[in-house]
Amino acid sequence: MENNTKKIAFIVGAFPTTTETWLINQVSGLMERGFSVEIFSLHRGETNNISQVFHTYNMADYTYYLDMPGNILKRLYWAIPKAVHLLIKNPAALARAFNVKKYGRQALSLQLLFWAEPLIDKKFDLYHCHFGTVANRFLDIRYVLGSEQKFITSFYGQDVSKMFQVKGDSYYDQLKKDCSGFIAMSEFMKKRLVAKGFDENKVHAISIFGIDVNDYPFQERVFKTGEIIQMVSVGRLVEKKGFEDLLRALAIVKQKTDKNFSCSIIGGGPLEDRLHKVARDLNLEDMVSFKGFMKLQEVIKYFKQAHLYLQPSKTASDGDME
Repeated sequence: MENNTKKIAFIVGAFPTTTETWLINQVSGLMERGFSVEIFSLHRGETNNISQVFHTYNMADYTYYLDMPGNILKRLYWAIPKAVHLLIKNPAALARAFNVKKYGRQALSLQLLFWAEPLIDKKFDLYHCHFGTVANRFLDIRYVLGSEQKFITSFYGQDVSKMFQVKGDSYYDQLKKDCSGFIAMSEFMKKRLVAKGFDENKVHAISIFGIDVNDYPFQERVFKTGEIIQMVSVGRLVEKKGFEDLLRALAIVKQKTDKNFSCSIIGGGPLEDRLHKVARDLNLEDMVSFKGFMKLQEVIKYFKQAHLYLQPSKTASDGDME
């Protein structure tokens, strides 16, 4: 009997990661709807504090890593069977993986070999690249494989803001030609892409951060006299998330009210030390607590207890934005 299950390949930068629970939910949502999904990740993620959904759906069994060892001897050791595999399956692909004239150091380092070899035996109905920067790398993989299979790209934030400042407006020129369609998280993001030369007819504004509301049971909050007003904010501790602005806003609130309140900040990131210092300088240590990374299931517990959810956001100094 013919198997009509549609097969989708996710091409991602790192998987799994604590800050991209939405990607795990996309995979599980497609699986629940009868699709076959395999994940090809350029880098290895971290399983600490990962959503239980990752384990429930055994996603580790469907994840393939395209990274290569940093140690040159180990790299050469692992490269030999990969090269033999390509030679047997597709000699032309092996030759393209070592096209030094076209790719220079990228080919000499064996990176193209490690990227392309895990996909040589795979057939998919659709490739879905997550983040434009990842899609640009996928163009190289397609070249090595000699593939003309359709693929789409989802943009999420810095790949349509910061990257233009760093790489210039021409950074996605080849992607604009080769990619079948693009997903932007909002109409505002779509307009930014179109302004950079993307075909408006190929860009679709679709928010794919959907959630199952059953995972977030509603519980009415009623303020009681003398009760501590509990707030919570969740996100990676980077500039564009606006947590420093949040702390300064809380300091103003503290000055202007006699009500008792507390704010739990859940997440981690490069600005963690700085934000701790800002909280100390603003005399907020008695009402602001930093909880670090948590599994989604633990975060939901905080949602149930909180009276208010706070979600700041800003454009970072390097142009990065949501």
